[in-house]
Amino acid sequence: MESGQAVSLEVRVVPASHMATVAGEFESECGEVGSQKIDYLQAFEGERSVGLLGLEWSAGGNVWLCGPKIESQEPKASQVARALLAAANQHIEQRHVNLAQVMLNPAQLIESGWYTDFGYDRVIMLELNVRTISSEETAHEFSPPQSDCRSISYATEHHVRFSKTLAASYVGSQDCLVLRRQSDPETALADYRGRGLFEPTLWRLFQSADEDFGCLLLRHHADDASLEIVYLGLVPPFRRLGWGHWATCIAMAEAKRLGCRQLTVAVDTENAAARRLYAHCGFWCFAKKRVQIRTFDSQAIAPYPPSPTP
Repeated sequence: MESGQAVSLEVRVVPASHMATVAGEFESECGEVGSQKIDYLQAFEGERSVGLLGLEWSAGGNVWLCGPKIESQEPKASQVARALLAAANQHIEQRHVNLAQVMLNPAQLIESGWYTDFGYDRVIMLELNVRTISSEETAHEFSPPQSDCRSISYATEHHVRFSKTLAASYVGSQDCLVLRRQSDPETALADYRGRGLFEPTLWRLFQSADEDFGCLLLRHHADDASLEIVYLGLVPPFRRLGWGHWATCIAMAEAKRLGCRQLTVAVDTENAAARRLYAHCGFWCFAKKRVQIRTFDSQAIAPYPPSPTP
């Protein structure tokens, strides 16, 4: 293609027979293939493939985008990316999705501009933090101090309590406000549950006397010997009283019990309290990410019903 020529492009959905090959291109970006629905869009000039874009549909009815990946030395990369993003938006609108997101490295300024031009203009900056779990440390060292509070594992009969506590933990929180304002707790729980293998024992509800005051949602990445803090939230009256450290100790003890080498968590850079908590607990930032978000006016897909307890 010469620089002055218009690009004649066709975007197609990758057929199932080619999914495995294309999935390899996105191994480090899209989620665990097979854990939820992932579609790929492929751009062609004639019969020559010039670009790819992944759409990872969440259980709660939202979508993550992966890419675009443009063929190396492609002289019209911007046109290819725009064709893929235009097709992606059409697919998203047909599915009546409420929220679309992409996670980029801060240095991906060109890609960020493409997404901004297509309405992905709300931004969250994340710090990815890790805490090493050494072989010399014992689970007892991580045990939370004795208290009258207890943690309850997820079960179907506790689902409403989890949902209400999650919603209450959003109040006054500085954590990912753009998402919180666009997502109800049922959608969030469905999204958290739909990624990877759901283990009910790794979801904890915190109770003091007869009051639920927080929740901790963990995800085990067995292949990486890693445990992830997907969400940790407390209702306002229980903040800044040491309960965040107590909950983090529970997460570290679980990581040790599962034989994990590390515990990870993503933190909104605007959430100063959470950053201080994790730094105090021995976490350090190993990467930063830029999440760009587009919201749609259509009604979100209803989330999956609560999963029965295994």
